[in-house]
Amino acid sequence: MLSLGSEDVREEARAQIETDRNSAPVVVYTYGLSPFSTECKAFLDGVGCKYEAIELGPEWFLLGPKASAMRAELAAETGQSSLPHVFIQGKPAASKTLRLAAHGTQHATA
Repeated sequence: MLSLGSEDVREEARAQIETDRNSAPVVVYTYGLSPFSTECKAFLDGVGCKYEAIELGPEWFLLGPKASAMRAELAAETGQSSLPHVFIQGKPAASKTLRLAAHGTQHATA
């Protein structure tokens, strides 16, 4: 059995993230029970953005090995361990950009 930190599991997680992030113009990794994930999706819905939501699990402490590895790889790539993670055109969108857009000081184009 592979451990969470094994290179095979991490490589599988990286490959899945690469596939996911390019599967739609906007991709959002979420937790089902997270109020931050819910708020992010509500914002995107409110501005009419079409997106692909990928739920890693109900919450961080309820993730299985694959989802835990994906969370770790997202954190390694973006420097942010919390969710949601938003990718626009395959690139990570900074949380600050989304907060500014939510407050009307910057227009999100997606």
